[in-house]
Amino acid sequence: MKRILILGSILLALGMWNDSHAGGFNIYEMGSRATSLGGAFTATADDPTALFYNPAGIGWLNRGIAVSANVSPIAPISKFTRASGATVGLYPGDVESQTADRIYMPTGLYMSYRHNERWSGGVGFFTPFGLGVDWDDPETFPGRTLSTNSQIRSYYISPVITFRPHSSIAFSAGVHFVVSTLKLEKILTQSFGTDGTAYNVIKVDLEGTSGLSVAPAAALMIRPSERFSFGVNFKGGVTNTFEDQDGDLKHLPTGIEPLDLSVAAQLNQLGRKQKVGGDLKYPAILSIGMRYMPADRLALMADFVWFGWHTFDKVELEFSNPALNTILREDYQDGQEWRFGAEYIISESFRFMGGLAYDNNPQPIGSVSPLLADANRWDYSLGLTYTMHKMEITAGYMLVTFEERSTVVNGEGFNYDGFDGVYKNIAHIPTLGLTYHF
Repeated sequence: MKRILILGSILLALGMWNDSHAGGFNIYEMGSRATSLGGAFTATADDPTALFYNPAGIGWLNRGIAVSANVSPIAPISKFTRASGATVGLYPGDVESQTADRIYMPTGLYMSYRHNERWSGGVGFFTPFGLGVDWDDPETFPGRTLSTNSQIRSYYISPVITFRPHSSIAFSAGVHFVVSTLKLEKILTQSFGTDGTAYNVIKVDLEGTSGLSVAPAAALMIRPSERFSFGVNFKGGVTNTFEDQDGDLKHLPTGIEPLDLSVAAQLNQLGRKQKVGGDLKYPAILSIGMRYMPADRLALMADFVWFGWHTFDKVELEFSNPALNTILREDYQDGQEWRFGAEYIISESFRFMGGLAYDNNPQPIGSVSPLLADANRWDYSLGLTYTMHKMEITAGYMLVTFEERSTVVNGEGFNYDGFDGVYKNIAHIPTLGLTYHF
């Protein structure tokens, strides 16, 4: 019976490897001006960060080379309160938990070149998917059998070409070269003794780097006048494949000899070192935006952004020990964002920006877990740009507030693994950008 319980725990733990990255945290804060405008930048795209938000916009930049470096540190905080009932027996530990203090550093680096009135090009490096969930006090966190620390990083390199056949319209085409890294840590438990106490017996550590994947990119910008513009930007979906990645099952001695001997024997049989393979999928992204200037110094922006998460319905994982192979149910839906921004030109040197965004998350209630507990969110932002000769400096801040997300509705738990409770999240994002025109 104990062997079955431990094997089942390992299946669950290793099988959940990809779940933390299914909805992921899409990171849209790849440019400081755009972040200060609530991300409503598809129809503005008037600096090199256009290579992320709408590459067609580089067709209107000044002739020559421009570079831009942007960083938006994210400081997320997640709190979890475990539900009563069956969850207590299945997942013993602290009633209330919180993630450790961590700062993640999404980065956007861009270089654009306008050759003449018609042709422009550029290359961008950005990290639009990822984040991390690192739970404090992992030994007593009730969800430790699902995750104690999950990390993901996506790295996009995107060369593009822009063609402007007319003064009021431009097209862009390019590709994304994408690689991802991930890490997952968790602790497995085993009940032992007449009182059924759960002991930490195995630490699982999975880590890997994907192969290179390629996805298409296309964009359109229409500017019939200085006061109005319309933009469309498309990023193709990406599937990063992980092959022969490292999985380490480490025995955690409890000091109880019968239990330790049983766990050690089963680990030896299953294999303490595993090779793991699977796919990590990022959605296609389509953004549509408009920009309008009702007055000489004031510009208003609005964007709609669609994420094609419907492709993420299940995950198939293969291990060097076929007994651990599994298929996971995900059932994600498409996500949508509505983004709004306003910019006021104070003087030739200063601009003030503000923004608001609403993000409708794609994660079904059953998938909400310690690996990723996403929720609908509101973003509030502001920023200031200072222009000096050929250089622009932008500093801003965004507050991300998540709606409370519970896996219990009318007293019934809906988490696929029976780990039910309430998640509360918030994130602070300062942003800084430097642009230089040669």
